[in-house]
Amino acid sequence: MMTLVCLTNDIPNLRSCTVRDQHQAHCNGFAWRYDRALEIDMPTNDECTGCLPRQAEHGLLCWSCWMRVTEAWSKAHDMITHLRSVDRAQQIDNGGVRADPGWVIPVPITWRMADELIMLLGHPAPGFPSDAVVEEIDVITERFIDDLDPEVWVSRPAGAEDALRFVVLMQTAIAGHPMDDREHRVVNVRCPECRLKALLWKPPLEAGDELDVTCTNCGYEMDHNRYEAVMTLQRLEPKTRKEA
Repeated sequence: MMTLVCLTNDIPNLRSCTVRDQHQAHCNGFAWRYDRALEIDMPTNDECTGCLPRQAEHGLLCWSCWMRVTEAWSKAHDMITHLRSVDRAQQIDNGGVRADPGWVIPVPITWRMADELIMLLGHPAPGFPSDAVVEEIDVITERFIDDLDPEVWVSRPAGAEDALRFVVLMQTAIAGHPMDDREHRVVNVRCPECRLKALLWKPPLEAGDELDVTCTNCGYEMDHNRYEAVMTLQRLEPKTRKEA
């Protein structure tokens, strides 16, 4: 009888579940990493810590992946509702920024995360209704979580893959948008005033709370609309320079 191994071993852009210090006969002692741009595995200079895939024990997942899935699933309701508690940015505050005052900012990152998470739980694309209020988000999320049996979810290849991607996205959401009242640095956005990466983020805790982003270097302050505008413009800057 063939032994099933954790599904991560068959998904190229997810790190495979390996057993530390256990290696295949062809292992050369160095770890490999999946290159998303080239869509191939590439060798590294890092020491290989193991290459034998773990055995599937819960559906198509190993025990370690299963524990991560159940932990993420248990936090899903609070996290998804929290992500959608950020009010949608309607228009750029273009004070000091050369932009069309009628330009509508894209849907906030937190909203897109919430949409992706609920779709991985079974909601049809494109996710939540754009005009849904937080109370409706709460009801919709609770319904999909109640209808989902994690054991059944990970017993099918498509469901197990969705569960793994759900874990990765939940980890990203929790790291970037913590639910507790804790300030954290914004690592990928520069202050529009002094151009230093010195922004401090205090996430909203309840529906209707204001997002507060302050530069620890020059004291520049931003609300949610302004922060979304700055982040969007800075993402376009490298592309603009390249095209120029």
